[in-house]
Amino acid sequence: MTTLAHLRSATFQWPGGRGIRNINLEIEAGHWLTLLGPNGAGKSTILRLLAGQIAVDDGELLLFDNPPNDDARRHIGVVFQEPTTDDLMTVRETLDLHARLFGLSRSQRAARIEQLLAELAIEDRAHDACATLSGGLRRRLDLARALLHQPQLILLDEPTLALDPTSAEAIWSRLRQLRDEGCAVVVGTNDTAEAEANSDAIVFIDDGSIVAHGAPTELTAALRSDSIELDWPSCSPDRLTELAHLDGLGALRHAPPTLHLTVDRAASFVPALFQRWGDEIETIRIRESSLRDAWFQTVGRPLNAEVDP
Repeated sequence: MTTLAHLRSATFQWPGGRGIRNINLEIEAGHWLTLLGPNGAGKSTILRLLAGQIAVDDGELLLFDNPPNDDARRHIGVVFQEPTTDDLMTVRETLDLHARLFGLSRSQRAARIEQLLAELAIEDRAHDACATLSGGLRRRLDLARALLHQPQLILLDEPTLALDPTSAEAIWSRLRQLRDEGCAVVVGTNDTAEAEANSDAIVFIDDGSIVAHGAPTELTAALRSDSIELDWPSCSPDRLTELAHLDGLGALRHAPPTLHLTVDRAASFVPALFQRWGDEIETIRIRESSLRDAWFQTVGRPLNAEVDP
């Protein structure tokens, strides 16, 4: 595969101490990479580095085999975490303005705008002010704007945050198509279901560092069939030792007051668990094991346990 971007031992620190440390990543054409982690973990910082908006403090960033420059940025499309459209402009005016900024000719602008309006199903709103658009339509417009110049590298920060399922799937569907056409797609998110469904590779980002990197099947390979989360405030080291000897137990991780287990079969494991310690357990959650459980087992806390910004 062709490498479009390369981070080597990249470090960047914001005022106050947050940032990333020793990040090594290759972004390849025709490949979907997801940066998965809680808010404040460093996902947006990596995306901003790849967009050429900030420069590394240490290490190296190469975009299209060169240090970041204006030519490299012409091959990158970015969808920011928050919509950045001008409410007073119409959808078509927004796209036309940005097509001009990207240097498209009049004929190129007209063709690309019509194409993207149709592909993202917003052609019937072309003459409406951006202020009238729903959140889902704004995100589709953001994506259309990022794709006007046919970028080779597409960077997206929480692109479907708070969207309804129909709007989210419209965006994912278009991105999958672009990946299949040879674009590189890099998405920052904390949604494990979306990451597992769409990614060729996933990077777990925690506290500014990469803690795991692999295909979704590789990251979940060690999990047993079912996942169990228990709210068990009084769980002691002795209890953990006893638990470890129960039949069917796979991984066990204690992040008080939560205990996370993966097991061969919850239907047989849970009755044995409650027969011995049911009076101590406050809450139980059972589901099929997934990437969410791989995160818990790797990092030691649920993904929704945010780090401080």
